[in-house]
Amino acid sequence: ANSLFASVEKKLSDNHSLNFTAIYAQNKRGKNSPNTAELTDLAGVKYNSYWGTQVGEKRNSRIKETEEPLFMLTHFWKVNPKTNLNTTFSYQIGQIGNSRIDYTKADNPDPTYYRKLPSFFTNSFFNGVYTGNSPENIANAEATRVNFLENRQLNWGEIYRVNHENLTNGSRFVLYEDRNDENIATFNTILSSQISDNVLMIAGANYSQSLTKNFKNLLDLLGGTFFTDISTFGLTEDQQQSDLNNPFRIVAKNDAYGYNYNIHVKKLNAFTQFKFVYNKVDFYLAQTFSRSSYQREGFYKNGYYPTNSLGKSKKISFDNFGFKGGFTYKLTGRNYIDFNGIYMTKAPNAKDIFPNARVNNSITEGITNETIRGLDLSYIVKAPQFKTRITGYFSETLNATDINFYYADAVSNSGNGAFVSEVVTGINRKNLGIEAGVEYQLTATIKLTGVAAYGDYTITNNPNVRLSDDASSTVTDFGETKLAGLKQSGMPQKAYSIGIEYRDPKFWWISLNTNYLTDNYLDVSSIKRTDNFYTNIDNADLTIDQTLADSYLKQEKFNSFYLVNLVGGKTWRIKDKTLGLFATINNVFDITYKTGGFEQSRNATYRQEFEDHQSNGASVFAPKYFYGYGRTYMVNVYLTF
Repeated sequence: ANSLFASVEKKLSDNHSLNFTAIYAQNKRGKNSPNTAELTDLAGVKYNSYWGTQVGEKRNSRIKETEEPLFMLTHFWKVNPKTNLNTTFSYQIGQIGNSRIDYTKADNPDPTYYRKLPSFFTNSFFNGVYTGNSPENIANAEATRVNFLENRQLNWGEIYRVNHENLTNGSRFVLYEDRNDENIATFNTILSSQISDNVLMIAGANYSQSLTKNFKNLLDLLGGTFFTDISTFGLTEDQQQSDLNNPFRIVAKNDAYGYNYNIHVKKLNAFTQFKFVYNKVDFYLAQTFSRSSYQREGFYKNGYYPTNSLGKSKKISFDNFGFKGGFTYKLTGRNYIDFNGIYMTKAPNAKDIFPNARVNNSITEGITNETIRGLDLSYIVKAPQFKTRITGYFSETLNATDINFYYADAVSNSGNGAFVSEVVTGINRKNLGIEAGVEYQLTATIKLTGVAAYGDYTITNNPNVRLSDDASSTVTDFGETKLAGLKQSGMPQKAYSIGIEYRDPKFWWISLNTNYLTDNYLDVSSIKRTDNFYTNIDNADLTIDQTLADSYLKQEKFNSFYLVNLVGGKTWRIKDKTLGLFATINNVFDITYKTGGFEQSRNATYRQEFEDHQSNGASVFAPKYFYGYGRTYMVNVYLTF
């Protein structure tokens, strides 16, 4: 990672000044693979299938690289002693790239591909009869296990060998990145005025215009000399073309291919806020209005969607408003009651508006603004030795949209599988909870802290699911997905922490925190919870056991865990300079824990789940998990002058 910050300010007069700021941030990091329980049992929680050794060096196929310079010019105007107007123009450029291997013309090189794992054989069926326990499949499973342990990393050498053998016909494997190149211009102005001794007014407006270029960028031919831009998944020659205006395009390093489109976004926002300050109570009222417009511009005439991919889409706009307010009631000089409430609407994101933006101009059917409403109430104590805050909160988001891409079996009445884009619309989420924090200065050098957060984050309705299949150019409405009552994923819903800190008069300090986190849940598959799970033709000759079905669809709750973190530091005064040392040890006891995960959506029917659980061992398409870091260290030395 690299970063650069520069800022210069010129005072034009007593009332006017200009500031120019430039920020450069560049970051490059390798990604970690999510893994099934089978893979973790075989290779451990630190296993990452994305990398392999090439000429003695580790090489990761999944790299995220970000480079985003930002330039800001701000004018500060002191209109009068009680009024200020600050205006900023900013311009951000840059790019984000996420690399991976394109293997559409060859076998999947991923060592964790399901056919390369023991579970593929131990869960085998033949003509509806379980054969995973046959001598042949038991032997195949063991041979596969041994082979995986011996070849568990990405085989770069094999990839280069295949490409060298196909120099005449072009690379079978290439390394590419999904690129997003951004150009964002923003104008922002804020007026603040002390209308009276008790009333402060703040008003502002913001306008932004962005152009995001999205395309596949070829990074490495991996030993080949050229690459032909066709997709072997297409059923016809036309469908195999990413651009019918340039069929069988020859692609070289740093060329765009596969998909190429722009997203144009314009946003206008205006707001006012009035703050009233009195002896016993402070309160504020604010309101906002915004307008957002979105448009896709395609540069390829896609073979799947020849009439709906090239050129500009329909422009879609959203008008939104919001209100918020709150008050602080001063019981005494150290005791307060604080309340905040909000009601607002919010435009959806571009990725939710254009669900299959890489190949067409289609707009999500029925997409609308999200509605957000919430409130919180706090009791606050601020005393010299004792501080605490207890907060109860409620928030709700209505009409959210979620987009996913995956390969699913049996997603049609023909029983066929397909690579699909999944659009889930009308999602309602509710967050309800209470939080408390306390700080007590036990002595002049010892401080005790405690934090507790008790939340209940749920999905409150059954949203709608549609699948778009590129191969057949069809959109299928699967109706409701039974998500009501399920937990939101991605975070512990309950967390508790206690800590102790010692600060020595000789300018060194150390603190210890113990944290307990619980109620973290797996992200569920929406398609599995539609009626298709039961009614698909794939289940025609099978009697459904509802108890088993419920067990397959039960949302997984992760194990609770403790984390102990240690932080310390020391400073030295050297003449007119200060030398400092800051060090942390996180997860002192090297605890293994899951931070998140998701159900795979490939098994879309009861039969598939039933057959995938017959070995009483690992499932072929089991959930994939992310794990937290083990024990980590960080030391920072700094000098101030």
